[in-house]
Amino acid sequence: MEFFENFGLHEMVIGTAVLLGIYSGIVIIRLARMSRPRAPEPVWKQPPTQFGEQVLKTGIEAELAELRGEVAALKDEAILLHEEVRLLKAARNVSPQYGEAVALAQKGLDAPQIAERCGISVAEAEMVCALSRRQSE
Repeated sequence: MEFFENFGLHEMVIGTAVLLGIYSGIVIIRLARMSRPRAPEPVWKQPPTQFGEQVLKTGIEAELAELRGEVAALKDEAILLHEEVRLLKAARNVSPQYGEAVALAQKGLDAPQIAERCGISVAEAEMVCALSRRQSE
């Protein structure tokens, strides 16, 4: 406690000046950091490398191959639907009792086989075959 007994106005002024100097130094350092312009972030202005171009081409080629596959599948489906429509039109134009005979004629059986399977005369079977051929052409 002897320190505080010898502590006078002179020491108090010196202590305050030292603290004020430290505080001023800290403020000046902070201001210098704030006012210093920062280097701009580097912007990538180079064109893609060959690797990047290759990755891009590979992705496009894969997507193109997938689209080509989908188009081929849609074409196949359209052909099947066209065939079904043709068969339905042919069946609609024939009497119901000859429906099985028309289906067999469209599958390619000849008149005697159709007559035997359906229980109709050979002449009727020949007529059904002729109609079926005419509608398929």
